[in-house]
Amino acid sequence: MKKISIILIIQFFLIGSLYAKEITYSDYKDFINNEIPLIVSKNPNAVDIIEFSSFTCSHCKDFHNDTLPIIKDSKIISDINYYIIDFPLDYFAFYASRISSCVGNTRSTFTDIVYNQQEEWKNLYKSSDPESQFEVEDTLINYAVQLGHSKKELLKCIEDEEMQNSILGKQIEAQERFKIESTPTFLISGEKVLGNQPGSKFIEIIKKKLTE
Repeated sequence: MKKISIILIIQFFLIGSLYAKEITYSDYKDFINNEIPLIVSKNPNAVDIIEFSSFTCSHCKDFHNDTLPIIKDSKIISDINYYIIDFPLDYFAFYASRISSCVGNTRSTFTDIVYNQQEEWKNLYKSSDPESQFEVEDTLINYAVQLGHSKKELLKCIEDEEMQNSILGKQIEAQERFKIESTPTFLISGEKVLGNQPGSKFIEIIKKKLTE
């Protein structure tokens, strides 16, 4: 199976406005049907938060480092199912997404580390030095190794074409189905929220959704 081209994703960006439509309950529920939430609520009427994010996105970093902790510290956290859908916008974001798909139940912790250290590992890459690409890759792999994963097994896993196509296919589906064009973008029980917002804004939307 051929890998889905990043160029194809860009083509979807360019024509995405032609496919805008109202997001229904069945639309987004079907989209996350096989996804594993990073935060799981016992409330059968919990609010579903779907985050579309790219590991190299600075605003995604701000959400994870500053906004998400506010939501986690609020009482509303027990009423949330929280999903992350990888929406890589460049090579290193895709590389980190591949690792994230290989770390199982440590995905949440891996995600926290990558965003917390984003400036450090991004600054390792120098366009004038092609070899620096491998330094970035090794750093990202080592974040997962620190969580107890085998480097050998990780390097094998991230080369799996079916997994890579799954990430890119989900990205294309999100663009086509929900007109996702930038990161971070959120669907909160179907309501689209663009960009990082204050924690209080997210909490306000979640509370509103719980009463609907």
